Amino acid sequence: MRSDALVSVAVATYNGERYLPQQLDSIYRQTYRNIEVVATDDCSQDKTVQILERYRKKYGLKYFVNDENLGYAKNFERAASLCSGDYIAFCDQDDIFFSDKIETLVREIGEYSLIYSDATLIDVDGAEFAPSYMRYVNFPMLT
Repeated sequence: MRSDALVSVAVATYNGERYLPQQLDSIYRQTYRNIEVVATDDCSQDKTVQILERYRKKYGLKYFVNDENLGYAKNFERAASLCSGDYIAFCDQDDIFFSDKIETLVREIGEYSLIYSDATLIDVDGAEFAPSYMRYVNFPMLT
């Protein structure tokens, strides 16, 4: 795998104004720099689209507003279909990426076609309540 591979970050939004700026800031603070961010909005009724426009102007974020509400899964499918990267990282609108997340995934993917990572769970105030999502939901761990 190339160390300069383009990584697309696919973001599906819907009424996400509360968390979206913090999420997008975490993506644009990545130590891995060769990224594009592609967002699809699912007919939000809040200020989500205005926030996406602000990040388009500042960073070049690409965003698209759906003509009709597609729902969570179809909205992510649309976002992925608009990505042009060698790899796609999916990001929910309330996720916050650690600054080295993409760099770590690119380094670790090797010859695999899919890689995933665990997550730390935080509440609406940013306080950690579970250090591992996989343990929190009793996801079978490989040893």
